[in-house]
Amino acid sequence: MDGILLVDKPSGITSHDVVDYIRKKTGIKKVGHTGTLDPNATGLLILSIGKATRLTEYFVSLDKTYEGKLRLGIVSDTHDIDGNIIQENPVPKITKKEIDKIKTEFLGEIEQIPPMFSAIKIGGQRLYKVARKGITIERKPRKVNVYEFSILKVKLPDVWIRISCSRGTYVRTLCHDLGEKIGCGAVLIELRRLKVGKYSVDNAIPMENIVSKETLSEYLIPIEKALDLPVAVISKQGECEFSKGNKILNDNIIKVENGTIDWLQVFNNTGKFLGIGIIKHTAIGPYIIPKKVFIT
Repeated sequence: MDGILLVDKPSGITSHDVVDYIRKKTGIKKVGHTGTLDPNATGLLILSIGKATRLTEYFVSLDKTYEGKLRLGIVSDTHDIDGNIIQENPVPKITKKEIDKIKTEFLGEIEQIPPMFSAIKIGGQRLYKVARKGITIERKPRKVNVYEFSILKVKLPDVWIRISCSRGTYVRTLCHDLGEKIGCGAVLIELRRLKVGKYSVDNAIPMENIVSKETLSEYLIPIEKALDLPVAVISKQGECEFSKGNKILNDNIIKVENGTIDWLQVFNNTGKFLGIGIIKHTAIGPYIIPKKVFIT
């Protein structure tokens, strides 16, 4: 059983707790998640099942959309309400229009300093493990993209937001940084993930609805239907070369769709999914380099 499962994660458990739950209910050992949600966050969690666990890096790299709520006047060490409160400040009588103007500083490509309470490794150590010891390590800013930062509603001290962003963006840190610009601080108090790439929480199943291997199979999206990538079709000889990890030359490429990225999902001429490759274009035609081979 290979594919992906769209789960609507409840609040109060970790992403790994969801993985453990699915393993116990279904008896399937090869289950992984493709992008962590904080324990109190809810929404779309994409699980990879069987051979699809080899595609985790693809799903992790997809853009994401969230809705949430932040509270002005509070600063915490985790940038959300679950951390230790460092400061409590008076909240200015700021309007939605004024907040809208300030948040434009966080749109587009920005540099963001990751929070200490994060899973990033520095010097071989997870930052959150170091932070739990009361130690702070200097972190270098990382470039991330924020495509949308909408202020949906303001009812002070709370502000409702919607954010679409690239991989590696910390929404709680965006809230913290916005609060710093306003001058009173802010923490994230609610977060729900709505989308990951083309996948929507509207199509996700509540975790508790998965009670057996049979129910999981009803909602499993097969690998060949899960990837939002252009398609390449190769010949029988091309399939043989692909299975060995050898590049596929132009003569063995039957069809290739144009895409905005170089990654492709590769099929044989009978529609069998073979794996993922990268296409390279040359003066004498394209060739495909296998990256993830699903046949032997």
